[in-house]
Amino acid sequence: MVLDRLDVTAEEFERATGWKLEQRGACQGDVCVPLPKLEVDADGRIDATVVATSLGMPIAHDEAHGIWALGPRSGDRRVLDSAQMPALVLPAFDGNDFDLATLRGRKVVLVAWSSW
Repeated sequence: MVLDRLDVTAEEFERATGWKLEQRGACQGDVCVPLPKLEVDADGRIDATVVATSLGMPIAHDEAHGIWALGPRSGDRRVLDSAQMPALVLPAFDGNDFDLATLRGRKVVLVAWSSW
């Protein structure tokens, strides 16, 4: 969710994240997470950081462009635990093929570049 301000309506928050703000908390399907009492301003806006913090959503701020980004709910902060890298074999500098599967279980950063 990319925001240009941190005060949003409950409808804006639900539309962007899928989390509906209810009396019992933030709910998505059968999952509800209790929230602290949300203060609503005169325009019906709440502080998105309060909800994001309660849901374990990371928040990043780009000061130069005046925007914030809220990441997906991470719970225990292992957002990518279920991500699976597809089979990928790349040519190595020595001319042999390198199978990324040989690095399974390790953190890997791929840097790609193209002239086009």
